[in-house]
Amino acid sequence: MLRTSRYRMFPVGLALAAAGCQDLTVVNPNLPDAARATTQPLTTESFAASSFRSWWPVAGHGGYPGIAFAVMSRDVTSGFADFGQLELSTEPRTSWNNSEVNARRQVNQDPWYGYYRTISAANDVVAGVNGGLVIVDPVRTARAKAMGKFMQGLSYGYLGLMYDKAVVTDERTKLDTIVTPTFSSYPVVITAAIAQLDSAAAVAGSQPTMTFPVENFLFQALTRDQFVRLTNSYAARLLAYSPRTRAERATVNWAEVLRRIDAGVQVDFAPVAQLDILVDDWKRLLARLRTAGRPSDYARPSYWLIGPADSTNGWQNWLATANDNRLPFQLRTRDRRIQGAAGPTAPGTYMGYNLNNLFAVSRGSWRFSHYYFLRYGTGISWQTGPQAELTVTEMDLLKAEAFIRLNRAAEAVPLINKTRVANGQLPPVTLDGPPIAPGCVPRKLNGTCGSLWDALRHEKGIELLGMNGMISFFDGRGWQTIPTNTPAQFPIPGRELSTLRQPFYSFGGIGGQSSMLEPDAERCPLTTIPLSRCP
Repeated sequence: MLRTSRYRMFPVGLALAAAGCQDLTVVNPNLPDAARATTQPLTTESFAASSFRSWWPVAGHGGYPGIAFAVMSRDVTSGFADFGQLELSTEPRTSWNNSEVNARRQVNQDPWYGYYRTISAANDVVAGVNGGLVIVDPVRTARAKAMGKFMQGLSYGYLGLMYDKAVVTDERTKLDTIVTPTFSSYPVVITAAIAQLDSAAAVAGSQPTMTFPVENFLFQALTRDQFVRLTNSYAARLLAYSPRTRAERATVNWAEVLRRIDAGVQVDFAPVAQLDILVDDWKRLLARLRTAGRPSDYARPSYWLIGPADSTNGWQNWLATANDNRLPFQLRTRDRRIQGAAGPTAPGTYMGYNLNNLFAVSRGSWRFSHYYFLRYGTGISWQTGPQAELTVTEMDLLKAEAFIRLNRAAEAVPLINKTRVANGQLPPVTLDGPPIAPGCVPRKLNGTCGSLWDALRHEKGIELLGMNGMISFFDGRGWQTIPTNTPAQFPIPGRELSTLRQPFYSFGGIGGQSSMLEPDAERCPLTTIPLSRCP
């Protein structure tokens, strides 16, 4: 008899119950009642309307897995063990402990089951509508189906971004016919996810008067056209962020990424928080203030992120020091997001300077940072008002990367300068990169002035910090900026492997599978017309 769990994966657990354990009956309160979902109109609509909020926390807006991804990418530093961040930020990196009894197993366990719970609800919604269920009128019926296909796409998309493989099902899958679940590799999962997003757009396109209220569904008021644009922006994310290596990222269909971005969002997608229903715990943790004088008392912006903006030799000296001997230092920078105009202790618009150290020295002084985060998540802002999730800035900078890779770097320049000049108050870049002058931002590891590629990476790191805990990792593995031997992806959780009686495996560590190569951050993409200042 196979064990069952409260957080049963869908559909694998059901398949096992049918094929190998016929006398076992388990009522799982986390999965929707398929009979009600496919026969009762308002119940079906409620499943559609609530599906996004089950996806939200495990897609970078909760403790698991957002913080673990942020420390792996080195955008954020912390000395606490919560949420798996201590284990996954250890230097040198080690293999992920995929044991089902690992105290931090929720890093890859919570998202796995969270995405599949969302898929279960979405499949039932779409199956109900396809079976002839009418929810009040044709517009509301189509909206429920569009939302179901959208959540299928988002959930499978993030399974494809995070895991090496997954089981792909949809509303047509007959679970009682599955004997052995078939796993698909992440590229196949990503392709399926994009097809589902396109299906959501097609369903919405049939109803010009369709709208999405702010109170539920996506927690931001959207028109039909805005919803369709959102599907394209998420498709652009999946195309660009799914590669596990620099070589894979180079082979992305960047022309298609451009097309998707041009057909994508024109305003930020920022769901409006509702207390105890939809909140952004990732933003809260990054900006948390529990003790007077110690802002960002849980995690802080890392020197790996902000150091290239330093106009002194502090960053170069820190890099030249053995890792175990590194100590925090004060930057002097012209980037007004990091430092105010009044001087090095004056807060910038996104972060500020504070001498207090938070973390135990026994866990490594290299984890220390004198910088705190203040752009999002302060006070109760993480549970009230709009919570940035997918922004026009992200799409602009992704588009700039596409232009560079497609030998159209001149078109990337104004996109990089949009935030660099307006938000950072920095001199604009040209095709040659930032102006070579005292206070150049960003600088290379050797202290020389950076390239256009370096400027793009700096903008994306600073602008997206705090928005979503996962994006910096997806960028970092494709740019080859993440520390050696960091896992490039996660395995199916040990708990699920045990249930399925599948061989145990994991990723990362010295000599391990899917381990990141030595960082080579400053190498520009291979293009016909090379960029200046690139190795």
